[in-house]
Amino acid sequence: MKAQLKILTGTRAGYTEVFSKAYIGIGRHPASDLRFDPERDLDVSTRHAAIVAQRDRWYVRDLGSRNGTLVNGHRITRDTNLSDTDQIRRGDEGTIVEFRPPPPGTPDGVVARAAGAAPATPAPANKDSGRRRMSTTERIRIEVGRQTKTLRTVTVGLFVSVIVVAAVFFYQGSRQAREREREVAELQARTDSILQASERAMEMLEGRVEGLAAALGTSRRDVEDLQRQLAAAQHAGSAEEVDALTQRLGNANQALQYQQAAALVDYRAIVDRNQRAVAIIWVEFGPDEVFTATAFAVRSDGTMLTNRHVVVGAGGDRRPTRMAVRFADSRQNWRATLLGVSASADLALIKLDIRGGTPTVSLNSRSDTLRQGDPIALIGFPLSTDLPMSGEYARTSFWAGSVSKVLDDVIQVDGYGAQGASGSPIFDRNGEVVGILYGGQEGTGGRIVYATPAGAALELMESIGIRPE
Repeated sequence: MKAQLKILTGTRAGYTEVFSKAYIGIGRHPASDLRFDPERDLDVSTRHAAIVAQRDRWYVRDLGSRNGTLVNGHRITRDTNLSDTDQIRRGDEGTIVEFRPPPPGTPDGVVARAAGAAPATPAPANKDSGRRRMSTTERIRIEVGRQTKTLRTVTVGLFVSVIVVAAVFFYQGSRQAREREREVAELQARTDSILQASERAMEMLEGRVEGLAAALGTSRRDVEDLQRQLAAAQHAGSAEEVDALTQRLGNANQALQYQQAAALVDYRAIVDRNQRAVAIIWVEFGPDEVFTATAFAVRSDGTMLTNRHVVVGAGGDRRPTRMAVRFADSRQNWRATLLGVSASADLALIKLDIRGGTPTVSLNSRSDTLRQGDPIALIGFPLSTDLPMSGEYARTSFWAGSVSKVLDDVIQVDGYGAQGASGSPIFDRNGEVVGILYGGQEGTGGRIVYATPAGAALELMESIGIRPE
């Protein structure tokens, strides 16, 4: 079910936009779906109104705006049903938007602009408004396919080098010395190729994903050091040491390849799609005893996930006196209540009393889609209220890395270079949540963290009687 909104007056007069989402925010805020000019459309509030799909019908809802919302000239005080050609006005003298169900097959996005209408400066998220909007999954798939063409050649070389490593162990003694030398030379050549590819990946990451760039740099140094040791052992004629170093170099090459694959993901698209569903959570257990962590919305009605130890303590025997949540890019705090905690996983569900709904993430509970070496992204608030703020708006932090181990109840992630952020969502290359961070391995400087698979979150929701959207 889609909604078509045609702007009849204001700085964007003449533009028509089509949406298929169930909640369409209208206002001057940068996060609004139907966004008006923040400097010129002053009759429109920052978060003015929303158009909501309920039971195969569309309704308009005023979000406590300064000038109110009118439908066909009548001011509304509650959710009001919309019919074809109904006109929605922001205030008595404000901008007018016409509602219509679009013809079948109409794509999302800006589909038309009236002849002669002055072009308006589009919202940043709509800079491709003349074309069909692609989903985040489509953009990531196209970008990964384009950028990994060269990496696939390197991967073939890596598999060949592993075969070479295995072959070395079958040839012992002086009669195979010359063959061993040739095989090692091939491995060294392929390692050089992988190092060149990693250097290009680091250049791509510079200034964007510093944690992953640092991890790539560390892995490169490890590979180069093993190269030098292997060359020295080969010169000394130590066959046993050559065999051991050859295996270690093959493993190091594989780890570096995983990080190179992670470097090619369009992380900006993942962050842009999901960060507004991520929030700081404050939990008070008593006077002067307040803890902070990360939570994220899984339903638009304000249902959110975080860690169990955040809301009931490490022992599970504490009860919070108050909880509050502030979403990314927002300065509004919302009171939260505890819905329930998992008996088997470090997970908890909380609920906000919030008007107008919230942005949400998508959960991927299919464990067979996650493999060792897959790239991942984390969004959260590891430094809580000490994070950089823009005015009173909290800004999320972002890290990238790769999966190093997948078990039934644990996902191990490394290579992202940050600590903390209990409750942060972990996204796969398609922008879906595959895990929820709950801790890390001591002594690794934050390079190895652990997460609960998303399937456990769905089990918790079902046990409480909550269905995912």
